Amino acid sequence: MKRAVLVGVVFLLSVLLFSVAWAQKPYEIAVVVKIAGIPWFNRMAEGVEQAAKELGVNAYLVGPATADPAPQVQMVEDLVTRGVNAVCVVPNDAKALAPVFQKAREKGIVVITHESPFETEAIDWDVETIDSVQYGKNPIDVIVEKLKEAGELEKYTPENPAGFVMLVGSLTVPLHNFWADTALAYAKEKYPFLKELTSRLPTAESVEDSRAAVLDLITTYGDQLKAVIGWGSLGPIGAAQAVAEKGMEDKIIVVGSAIPSTVAPYLKTGAVDWAQLWDPKDAGYAMVYIAKQILDGVEIKEGMEIPGLGPIKVEGKVISVNQIKLMPNAEAAEALGF
Repeated sequence: MKRAVLVGVVFLLSVLLFSVAWAQKPYEIAVVVKIAGIPWFNRMAEGVEQAAKELGVNAYLVGPATADPAPQVQMVEDLVTRGVNAVCVVPNDAKALAPVFQKAREKGIVVITHESPFETEAIDWDVETIDSVQYGKNPIDVIVEKLKEAGELEKYTPENPAGFVMLVGSLTVPLHNFWADTALAYAKEKYPFLKELTSRLPTAESVEDSRAAVLDLITTYGDQLKAVIGWGSLGPIGAAQAVAEKGMEDKIIVVGSAIPSTVAPYLKTGAVDWAQLWDPKDAGYAMVYIAKQILDGVEIKEGMEIPGLGPIKVEGKVISVNQIKLMPNAEAAEALGF
């Protein structure tokens, strides 16, 4: 009898300990980026790792070897099948991801996106760390200011325009193309003497592809090409290399999104004239933080604080803080510290 009681007690204790261990198992939060191994997403990984340590979750960053929709969709599919608690995705193609996002939510998996504030039907929340409209307008204003500084502004008219081109990560990256659309509409409205010479090119996630594209554009358009806007973080770097090869630092304005430590040398030489971005580390941290709050049952509402980033704004399913970093020169880039 005593033996039976003892066995029963041991069994109950085992069940209790197992239940406690299970209850204490940290949330698994996977961050899936557009492409693995490039500086932008390496920096984002730092924020993911910081959040994992501070919040006590198992958060990590993965991504496909190429910036194509299909391998990213498959990667998310695999994570959903494995049963992670949350997926945070920087989409290559938000529409292509919608079915797997829906499947994830049906399984109770939290779905967060970043750089995708316009395709929110299949997700829980999108997290942004900038004002995207202002971000799209900024490079256009800078191009005009640089033309003015060079004493060239007065010679351009709608009949004799200053030409520019834009480089995006791909034609399906939502935010890159929103910024490009915003820039184009803003230029048409405010600066009719600016003209897009050719449709945006999907090269800005590769230095070499951007370099090759801009070399071709220089050959094709000659003196008509006055500016290049890179919306992906490697676009301005590739454009700068092309401009430097041709010795055209004083003739072609290069602006766009770039990591400070990467772009600073080009700002020093004048091959890049100006850059902006948000800190991808902040975005990585913010996605994991919001996912953890949702998993904990916390209500997401206007004014709640993301540590280090301040109070959030909420519009529909989009959570935002405005943390645009401006780099008018190498000193400003270096001061950002990453």
